[in-house]
Amino acid sequence: MAEGRAAGPNGSVYYRRYGEAGRVPVIALHGGPAAGHRYLRPYAALAHDRQVVFYDQSGCGLSDAPKDLSLYTLDRYVAELEAVRAALGFEKVVLLGHSWGGMLAPAYAAAYPNHVQALVLAGTGVRWRDFQEAAQIWLRQLGPGAVATVARAEHGGSTDDPAYGALMERYYSLHLCRLNPPPAWFNAEGETLGRNPVYAYLNGPSEFQFTGAFAGLDNTQALKGVRAPTLITCGEFDEGPPLVARRIAALVLGAQVKVFDGLSHMSHIEDPRRVTDATAAFLSRTA
Repeated sequence: MAEGRAAGPNGSVYYRRYGEAGRVPVIALHGGPAAGHRYLRPYAALAHDRQVVFYDQSGCGLSDAPKDLSLYTLDRYVAELEAVRAALGFEKVVLLGHSWGGMLAPAYAAAYPNHVQALVLAGTGVRWRDFQEAAQIWLRQLGPGAVATVARAEHGGSTDDPAYGALMERYYSLHLCRLNPPPAWFNAEGETLGRNPVYAYLNGPSEFQFTGAFAGLDNTQALKGVRAPTLITCGEFDEGPPLVARRIAALVLGAQVKVFDGLSHMSHIEDPRRVTDATAAFLSRTA
C-alpha cells in the first residue's frame, strides 16, 4: 500500500494505492456524498493482478474540505477524479462506484470516455430521486404507519421520538448493513457522515429527505452514452435495489446485472468474498 495526494479543483486530494502494475487499474469512488473511502476497502482484494486506488473526495476524510459549499458540484467532482487519474499516470482505468460514486462514474465516463476501460456501478441509481423512491418502497414494507412516522418526525423536527428511532434502526439493519451488529468502525463512519455539512448540503438531512443540491441530479443521458463494458451490482435488499439496477441496465448497451441474494447496500462489507469474486470475474473478461 502507498499513499499520495493529488491537486484537485477543491484542493488537495488524499489517495491510497494497493497492488502493483498489471492489468487495467481500478479507481474506487465512494458514496455519501462525503462518506470517505474507508468503507470501500474490502475491494482492495481486487489488487491481486492490478492496482486498486481509493481516494477521499473533497469535503471528507483526509482531503481538503472548502467551507464554501457551492464548490461541491458534479462538474468539480468529475474534474477532481480526472486530477487523481492524471496524478497517478493511468491512461485507462476501471471505475468502481458505490452509491453516489456510481453516479459520479458515468458522469466522468461522459466527459472522458477515452480514459474509461470498464465500469462497475454498485448499489446506485439513474437519478438521485431513485434512492428516495426506493426508500419509500422499503418503508412501506415495515408497516402501514412507517412512512407517516418518518414524515411526521423529520418534517416536524421530532426525530428524538423513540418510535422514529426504533424504525430507523430497523430500516438500517435491513437495507443499509445487515450485519448484526455492524462493525464499530462502520457505525463511527456513519456518525461522522451525519455531521458533515457537505453531506447535508448535497443530499439533504437524511436518507429520506433528498432536498439537497443533488436533488435534481439525473444521469440518464450520461448512461445512454456509455460504451465501456459495465457491471451493475446490488444487494437484494439494497437502498439502490434490483429494480433500479435493471433501470440502469436498460440505458447502458450490453450492461450486466448481478444481484447478491440476502445482502443490502453494504454488500461488500456483509459478504466481501462473494462481492469481490463476482467483480473480479467481470474484470477478468473486460479489463
